[in-house]
Amino acid sequence: MKRVFRLGLALLVLLGLGAGGYWFYQNQIAVQGSSTATDGYTQVVTAQRGNLTASLTVVGELEAVQHETLTFERLAGKTVLKSLAVQAGNTVTVGQVLATIDPAPYKQVLDQARSDLQAAEEKLADLKTPATALEIAQADLKVARAELQLEQAKDTLNDLVNLNIADLQSAVVSARSDLAKTQSDLVALQTDRTTEDKLTKLRDTEATAASEYARLAAETYSDVYYQDRLQLAYNKMMDAQDARVTAEIQQQVNLLQAQMKVTKAKQSLVDAEEALAEAKAGGDALALAKAQLAVRDAEVALAAAKEDRAGLDKGTDATTLAAAQADLDKKRLAVTEAEEDLAATSLVAPFEGTVLQTHTAAGSNIAANSSIVTLANLKGLQVVASVDETTIRQVSVGQKAQISFDAFPGQTFRGEVLEVPLQGTLQGNVMVYEVLVSLVGAEKLPLLVGMTANVQISMGSVENGLLVPTMALQKVGGMYQVLVPNATDPEGEPELVPVEVGLSTGTYTQIVKGLNEGDKVVMRISATQSNPFFRGGGGQSQGVVIGR
Repeated sequence: MKRVFRLGLALLVLLGLGAGGYWFYQNQIAVQGSSTATDGYTQVVTAQRGNLTASLTVVGELEAVQHETLTFERLAGKTVLKSLAVQAGNTVTVGQVLATIDPAPYKQVLDQARSDLQAAEEKLADLKTPATALEIAQADLKVARAELQLEQAKDTLNDLVNLNIADLQSAVVSARSDLAKTQSDLVALQTDRTTEDKLTKLRDTEATAASEYARLAAETYSDVYYQDRLQLAYNKMMDAQDARVTAEIQQQVNLLQAQMKVTKAKQSLVDAEEALAEAKAGGDALALAKAQLAVRDAEVALAAAKEDRAGLDKGTDATTLAAAQADLDKKRLAVTEAEEDLAATSLVAPFEGTVLQTHTAAGSNIAANSSIVTLANLKGLQVVASVDETTIRQVSVGQKAQISFDAFPGQTFRGEVLEVPLQGTLQGNVMVYEVLVSLVGAEKLPLLVGMTANVQISMGSVENGLLVPTMALQKVGGMYQVLVPNATDPEGEPELVPVEVGLSTGTYTQIVKGLNEGDKVVMRISATQSNPFFRGGGGQSQGVVIGR
């Protein structure tokens, strides 16, 4: 928040407790020597004791102790503001929903996270649960099958590697013999007169039956006897036809089967001859490679099956359990974060307060750093006082303060310095520090955030302290010193004496060490500016003014 900075001169002088200041002013010693108006004047004063009270008056701005500009902090990327339920001036309660974004994508993420968590929980539970009898039996069966597959693969490979030429040659001879036999059978079947004679008889029988049926059918009788003889003749004709057709079909089937046997025998002979040729040439390289690969695959499968079976007896090792537990913890954290992300789709009031400003509207595009609502609790107010770099070192936590407002003249309230920042901000050419000051007693005033406040911070007081005019001090190399009359030659050049300083009002400064009560201090004042504590003249001190 940009704060209005109005700096008055630091250290407004209050010389309190009686006539301390007046006493010091009256006890200045007369001028011991002077030069021309161009050169200025030299004045000697006496270090004497007195009371000193100092304060710092600065300008501040009223703010709420509880105030916050709210954003959708957990927003991933950009989205659209779905709703804005408040406007400036509305009072809200803790937890009241102020604005929302679309929760659907966050709910999907949460559902997936919960599903992943359930899977991780089930996996860990399975790892911790001992194997059942059924699982052991299934694992044993898996091992047995893997062993069988390995043996079969080895047999196949062995057949390819250890080829028997003699056996292959015998196979070729046998295949040729089988081919010759099937060819002979085919020829015999094709020249078999018995089958053909049988078909001739069946055809003759069918023709006779058909002729008899045709003769009876041509007659004009209609009695039952005639009808019976006609039906019998028809049945006899059809039986003869069926017998002839069946015989012809069977003859064709036998012929086809014989031809198929010949074809199969020819192919068997070709295969046997190729196998013999490949064996003589060293075998089929591709088939050998496939067989070797099959053996390796079977060995790997058997090793995995045995490992799984052994794992059932041994149980899950600690490393696997630890990994599963770590994965479960990760999934739980993901669910927690997803739940928080989903909850964060509703912007709620973190405290009871008043809406000072809304920064956007429903339907607007927003991001994680987009300001939505500025909220403040107007029941608890404090002042942010602007203190420049020249006086910030004199301000400390716990110092009392008097506070007034231009909007309510004549009324003063109490306060206390709550916080002094270590980092300031550059305003113009001046580094300014924002000091927090409490406000007490103004609860019934209709104060508004941002009002100007005048703050007078009490820097402290000294009773019966050793005091000298601030213009008598010089600062060289970070150390303070004063001029004192020459002890051996009163008319000679004054001497420099180092001192330690304490509280200062800007006009007078406490001397903690280096001078004693009654010591003379020489002040050299130029004639160009006025001296507020030198009667009748004006000038510029050669010393350093504390707090300026």
